[in-house]
Amino acid sequence: MFTRRVTTSRVAPALALLIGSAVTAAAVVPAASATTAPAAHAAKAGGSDIALKAGAYGTRLAGGQVPAGSGMTAFSVIGCSVVPGVSHHNEVAEADLPSAGTASGVTTRVWAAKKKGALHSYARSTTAEVVLADSPLGKLSIRAVTSLSHAWHDAQGFHAKTTSSVGKIVFTPPVGDPQVLDIPTPGQPVEVPGLAKISVGESHDRENSNGASAWGVALRVKVIASGTDLFVSRSKAQALSGVKHGRFGGYSAGTEAEILGGVLVSGRNPVSLMPCQGTNGKVLGRDDADVDLGGGLHAEAVSSKEWAKRYAHRSKAWERGSIAGLDLGGGQLVVDAVVGKATVIRKAGGGLVRSTAGTKIGSITANGEPQELPLDQTLEIPGVAKLDPKVVSKIPGGLKVVALRITLLDGSGAVIDLGVAKTSIRH
Repeated sequence: MFTRRVTTSRVAPALALLIGSAVTAAAVVPAASATTAPAAHAAKAGGSDIALKAGAYGTRLAGGQVPAGSGMTAFSVIGCSVVPGVSHHNEVAEADLPSAGTASGVTTRVWAAKKKGALHSYARSTTAEVVLADSPLGKLSIRAVTSLSHAWHDAQGFHAKTTSSVGKIVFTPPVGDPQVLDIPTPGQPVEVPGLAKISVGESHDRENSNGASAWGVALRVKVIASGTDLFVSRSKAQALSGVKHGRFGGYSAGTEAEILGGVLVSGRNPVSLMPCQGTNGKVLGRDDADVDLGGGLHAEAVSSKEWAKRYAHRSKAWERGSIAGLDLGGGQLVVDAVVGKATVIRKAGGGLVRSTAGTKIGSITANGEPQELPLDQTLEIPGVAKLDPKVVSKIPGGLKVVALRITLLDGSGAVIDLGVAKTSIRH
C-alpha cells in the first residue's frame, strides 16, 4: 500500500480525546420486580433449527460518579450455538467497584445442553459478597446473591424461567453489633439512611412461537453518596427458532477505539449486534446525533445499521457503520462521510460470497488543505497519525471492514476505527 505524508500540527491532543470518548457503557434496565415463575403457555416452534444464547455477569455500575470503563465483572457469554455441550465460565476473586465498594467471589457460568430430546440454554451468576465502602455511617455487606436464567425448547414448545436469591444483608454501624436486615421484596426496598437503598432486581420470562427469553438481575443497590446504581448478579438465556443456512453474526459501529498494550480501553459507538437468527429482512440499528465530545472534538451523525434475511436457498446479511463527519482540533483534521459496509451471502449448498461494496470515504482535510486518499493508499501525518482506508479482514464465514483506521504515532499505540462493520454467516 502506497503511503503519503503531509505536515500539520496540534492534531494529536484532539485525537487522543477520542480514545476516552469512544468508551460506551451498555445500559442496564432499572430494577422493578422479583423472581418470575415460568409462564403456563408454551408455543410450538416455528422451525426445526434452534439457536441457544446465554450471558451473565456478577456486578455492573451505572450512573452517578462512575468513571469510564467501570464495566461488568466476570462476564461470560454464548453468542449463538446450535450445538449442545458448549460451556463457558468466568471467575473474579475480588474487584473494586468505583464509587461503591468491592465485590468478591464472583462466578458466572453459561452452558447449552440437550436432555431427553429438549434443547436448553442456561446462565447463572453468583456473587459471594458485595461490601459497600466503609463510611462514617457504617458498612453494608450483601452476601450470596444468585441469579439463574433458563430457556429451552421441547416437544411442547418454548419455555422460560428465571430465579434469584439473596443469602443475607448485614449492616455494621460505627458503634454496636452488626445487624441482619430483611431481604427486600417487590415494592418493599430496604434502606440504610445515608448509605444505600437495596431493591429486588427485575426479571422477565417471555415465550412465543419463535423462541423463549429469560433474564433477571437479582439486586439493584442505589449508593446514596455517589448516586451510583449497582446491579448484582445478572443472567440471561435464550432459545430461538429459524436458524437455517447457518447462524448470523457480527456488529457495526460508527467508531471503535482501543489502546494496544498496557491498560485496554475500548468502545463501540453506537453499536448494533446482529441477532443470530437475523432481522427477518428489517433494517435495525442505532443513531447518535451530533455530539460535542469536548476539547475541540466533534462527531456528526454517528450510526450503525444491520440487515439479514433467510431465503429458500440462501441467507444474506450486511452490517454498516458510518459517521457523517469528524472534526479534530477545530478544523485541523476534518473527515467527512465515512461508511464501512460488510455483506455476506451463504448458499444452502455452503458457498460463501463476501463483499465490501458501499464502503467509502467522502473527504479528508488537514489544516484546510484537501487530501486525496484513494482506498488503496495510506496517509501519514509525521509524528501525529497514520490514516489507513478500507482495512478488510477475512473471518470464518464472513469479513470485517474498517472504512478508516487512525493510528496515533505518539507512542501510545492507540487505534481509532471509523465506519466499522463485521458480518458472518456460520454453519
